[in-house]
Amino acid sequence: MAVQTEAALTPPESKASERAPTGAWVSLLVLIALGLYTYMDRQIFGLQAEPLRKALGLTDLQFGLLQGVSVALFAAVVGYPIAWLSDRFDRRTVLAGCIATWSLAVGACGLARDFNELFFTSALVGAAEAGLLPIAYALIPELFRGGQRQLANSLFIVTGRLVVGLVIAMCGWMIHAIDLWRPLLPDVLQALPTWRLAFFATALPGILFVPMILLLPINKRALALPQPGAPTAVQAKQPSVWPFLRSQRFSFATFMLSVGLLVFGFGATGAFIPVVAMRQMGVSSLELGNAMGIATFVSAGLGLLIANVGMKWLAPRLGPMLPVRVLAFAAAASGVFAATLYLARTPVELFTLMALHHTFLMAGTMVFPTALQEMTPAPLRARLISLIIMFNMVLGSLSPAVVGAISDALKPRPDGLMLAMTATSTTALLLAAGLMLLCGRGYVQTTRAARAVEAS
Repeated sequence: MAVQTEAALTPPESKASERAPTGAWVSLLVLIALGLYTYMDRQIFGLQAEPLRKALGLTDLQFGLLQGVSVALFAAVVGYPIAWLSDRFDRRTVLAGCIATWSLAVGACGLARDFNELFFTSALVGAAEAGLLPIAYALIPELFRGGQRQLANSLFIVTGRLVVGLVIAMCGWMIHAIDLWRPLLPDVLQALPTWRLAFFATALPGILFVPMILLLPINKRALALPQPGAPTAVQAKQPSVWPFLRSQRFSFATFMLSVGLLVFGFGATGAFIPVVAMRQMGVSSLELGNAMGIATFVSAGLGLLIANVGMKWLAPRLGPMLPVRVLAFAAAASGVFAATLYLARTPVELFTLMALHHTFLMAGTMVFPTALQEMTPAPLRARLISLIIMFNMVLGSLSPAVVGAISDALKPRPDGLMLAMTATSTTALLLAAGLMLLCGRGYVQTTRAARAVEAS
């Protein structure tokens, strides 16, 4: 439907003008690789949760703060300025700076000696990561047109989700390899615990990614060609973010809250399923990495199948309401399966239910970028997307801390962490489903307003 909406409100173009150059596909491939790379730090936290927690004497609440609030703290502050820079300067330079900072911050996590130092370095990781999604979601509509834009959005999400299972497994193998090859390391590194070495190893690829980004065949102004007859940048008055946001406040407020709660619910299980598996079920780091990798890969594949088949069947019935209806259904179904996690008694049961829980989240995620792009006018896209993503990061970041605080309060119960995790996730996801249904009341009007801003 995104393609239909775009086509209805913009002048027709030739197929040749819609065909993206090779450089656009190369750029998309690098964006996908960067998304996977910046996912690794969270896996190190998860796979080395217990050794790290014991080494630094962390409580469950402190560990939850490290995975949530610390990441969102600086991200909420710097996200909009990064988006502002990416709207005005070469996106390659801005993105390369983000990745360089991210790599240095991840390496610094391996040097942390206490909670305060790890909290600060984790906050720097979140700040550096804040630029990736706004730049990617704003760049894709400039690199691709028509049907190829929908395809590029799908590939950015689907490829990342399908391969992220392999990334999780690779992190488990990396940790295992560190212990296996420890005698071959320099003497100064052999005495360091595995979790510190894992952070160092994760930071190293940044040395390759930074020059790769700077050499990408991207020229934003050349690729984002204006529509025939459209006024030039000098002729056109640049629209402002805040008047548009105020005029469409109901749609944006309900959309932001819904997606924020969806991320909140996902974070509650994503941060603590590894801890539950290791603490209550005795799963090793290698077994945990393999199991989570398989579960994530399977859920991404099933989510892709459900989204494609379901959306093709529902499109004629729901029309432009399709994205918000799919997101609402996905949140509700995922919430139901989040509740069933409490029933797991073995690792096999836990990771099977995790795969089902994540399947519907993945299905909803497939339509999120297009829904967001349709709600935002091109001249304001990076900044509006940044505001939405940063708001959702802040709200979503609270879930590990909430789960940790509830778990600490339930310490006498052997299943306290499991109960805190499932109750928090289920409640958030069901609320997200209701809010997304409310968003549908103004969603179509907002997409039309966005196209009107572009046309003017």
